[in-house]
Amino acid sequence: MKTNKGEWKYHVILIISVALLFYPLIYMVTTSFKTLNQIFSAGLNLITTNPTMENYHTVFSSLSVGKFLINSLIIALIVMSCKIITSVLAAYALVFMDLKHSNLLFNLFTISMFIPFSVIMIPNFLTLSKLGLMNTLLGVALPQFADAMGIYRIRQAMRTIPKSLVEAARIDGTGHFTSLRRIVFPLVKPSVVAMCIFFFINSWNEYIWPMLILKREEMYTITLALQVFLDTESGSAWGSSMALASIATLVPMVLYILAQRQIIGTFMQSGVKE
Repeated sequence: MKTNKGEWKYHVILIISVALLFYPLIYMVTTSFKTLNQIFSAGLNLITTNPTMENYHTVFSSLSVGKFLINSLIIALIVMSCKIITSVLAAYALVFMDLKHSNLLFNLFTISMFIPFSVIMIPNFLTLSKLGLMNTLLGVALPQFADAMGIYRIRQAMRTIPKSLVEAARIDGTGHFTSLRRIVFPLVKPSVVAMCIFFFINSWNEYIWPMLILKREEMYTITLALQVFLDTESGSAWGSSMALASIATLVPMVLYILAQRQIIGTFMQSGVKE
């Protein structure tokens, strides 16, 4: 395979970009195996000369890590399930049903993606407070039951399917839900799987919103539990914080590695057939 002589410049840029992106992650993991003295004496050095499991022992002995993982898992599964259901149903309606002003509805969905979270944060907080859902896992998940990004991505995937397939099924008397289940869904399944992973990871990594809703420690998510080791007055336990952060990162990293092809394909597919 012939390559252009100037391509090495792009490879250098890519290598530098990857190094900058992965350096904090590698530093987090290696620091979790260092003592406090080693952390401050080593600076930004990634190499751990005498690794220790002391930080992980501190995390598991002082916190209910299993409980926090379960809380994060419950919220992430609820959010993922509701988002993917609403996204698939909305995308199908926009593509295969003769809705009046469907393009306008789609544009409104798209515009909502650009609304900052800080704008809707206070209204959501007040609504959940009046509903009595503070300090509950449902309170964290409820405002996230629909997602404009999911509607957009899955709609783009469905637009690659010939409408004649669904129209033929409709002529034979097949209902919309049957058409969606037997015809459309199998063809967009990779995109649906990718968006499931995307939704799950986003929900798992949330920090600000759970911090506003959950005040009791037993209801904490795994990311929210990080604040237990961060104290500006008595000093932060950096080694334990890095250990807990490494544990919190493990689940989304594994999910992304397993579904990276579907995720990349879905984002590439979103530019097809505008």
